[in-house]
Amino acid sequence: MVQVENAVNWDGFRYFVVAAEAGSLSAAAQLLDSNQSTVARHIDALEKSLGIKLFQRSVKGLSLTGEGQAVYEQAQQIQKSVLKIQRVVQDGEGVPSRSTTGTVRLSLPEGLGQEVIIPALDRFYQLYPGVKLIFNVSATTANVAQGEADISVRLFQPEEPDLVTRHLSEMRLGLYASHGYEKNHGLPRQLKDLRKHKVICYGDLLSILPENQWLLNYSDESLRILSSDSTVTRFKATVSGVGISLQPEVLANTSPELVRLFRSVKLPTYQVWLVYHKDIQHISRIRAVVSFLSECLS
Repeated sequence: MVQVENAVNWDGFRYFVVAAEAGSLSAAAQLLDSNQSTVARHIDALEKSLGIKLFQRSVKGLSLTGEGQAVYEQAQQIQKSVLKIQRVVQDGEGVPSRSTTGTVRLSLPEGLGQEVIIPALDRFYQLYPGVKLIFNVSATTANVAQGEADISVRLFQPEEPDLVTRHLSEMRLGLYASHGYEKNHGLPRQLKDLRKHKVICYGDLLSILPENQWLLNYSDESLRILSSDSTVTRFKATVSGVGISLQPEVLANTSPELVRLFRSVKLPTYQVWLVYHKDIQHISRIRAVVSFLSECLS
């Protein structure tokens, strides 16, 4: 049985968990926006308080001891409990109003975030001037259950427990070119003519998606002049007349410059989901942002 010699500094568990997951002190320091000596000091203090060795240290990094693995599993539960406490004690429960205040962290797909949500923000701030939004706009998905975001918009149905999920809409895709591209290069009359035109494809990370594979099958490799995993990059390049690309309808509809091609072609459809933790669903600022996002994306 472990004897605790001194009072445990609970913040030490946070450093310990990050170090265990990062595999080295330097990597943990970077994730914690700290320095290596500070991380080492917290872990040393925790080991002294618990009276055990948590890590085996080597030139390759950190590896958990048997006792360290047991503490790590319990520390994860502590971390989840702390997150739950933070959610429960957040102020501002009730009906959203102009007096609602606080910060809400959002995780959004890049295209929807920059081209659909951001242009509508002025309307949101007119209603809720005291709410501050932190945007994480990227191709990766934040873990809401672990507190990486308060609210997430996803293009797949979540399966994690303890989450509130709301289906907002379907995100349909289409093939688009700009009026500028049409003026300079014309447009393909038939699908087979697409092989004679410049196209913009997905980058390495998203290349395996079925819609991109469809585009690759109908285009000529020598005319695939641009590829990017950035939705906004592909969108801006298409609007500028660089080439023909696949775009979400909701994004393409924001630009009068784009022309829809081959409407009869059936492309994959993605479901848009709104996700947030059940512990914060009654907080007024969360309800305000959920309502705003639902209006923009439904």
